[in-house]
Amino acid sequence: MIYKNPYYRKVKGSYILLVSCGYCKTDIAKYQKVGKGNLLRMHINRIIKSSIDLSKDQGTLHCPNCGELLATRMTLKRENEDVYKMIRSAFNTRKVHI
Repeated sequence: MIYKNPYYRKVKGSYILLVSCGYCKTDIAKYQKVGKGNLLRMHINRIIKSSIDLSKDQGTLHCPNCGELLATRMTLKRENEDVYKMIRSAFNTRKVHI
């Protein structure tokens, strides 16, 4: 985890997930997950730290080690918010206790 997210905000009732590449197991990001269920989208303002510089506007999220595509960037219509739509089976998650 190299870069701190400049857009990060704390969310009440969340827990921290460590997102890693599904191919080479490199750590990608620490993320605040809200609610139950699988990780389908990563909201950019909930990413705590990442190995990719989020201050640069990127359209896709690639693994810095192996270069595999993990997610694509999109905007939610209802909330007018930027998110990364995760590609299933391209990443792993692990709950981190503080």
